[in-house]
Amino acid sequence: MKLRLLLILLLFMPLSIWAQQDEHIIVITQSDTELQSVSKIMLRNLYMGNLGLGEITPIALAPGELARSIFNVRVVGLTESRIQAYWAQMRFSGRKQRPVEALNPEEAILMVQSTDNTVAYLPAGTPLPDNVKVIFESQSPQ
Repeated sequence: MKLRLLLILLLFMPLSIWAQQDEHIIVITQSDTELQSVSKIMLRNLYMGNLGLGEITPIALAPGELARSIFNVRVVGLTESRIQAYWAQMRFSGRKQRPVEALNPEEAILMVQSTDNTVAYLPAGTPLPDNVKVIFESQSPQ
């Protein structure tokens, strides 16, 4: 009985607790892009469809990727379920376009390399090719 209760608590624990691991996120773009850095607020707005940094297209990792959960909690400030509900409403109303999704960090890097004006978040420590640059790094939660 106690084990069952513990498992239930773990399943419903807020993402903010899981994301307090020492995991960092970086955001990349092509090295020849004029964009040198972005703020957390700019990223939140970009990934929620509220800010067009010019014609920049955001690339998100697929649901289930740890980096996606950490990005959502630390940068966007919402859980995956809240973000999914938001995009379902936006899709229904036809008002905004959700970020393009990459299956994994390697695909996100390839998408940034091959498509102008894109940004993607990745786990810090991901090996990066020379033709991309880091424009944001998350900080440890306080």
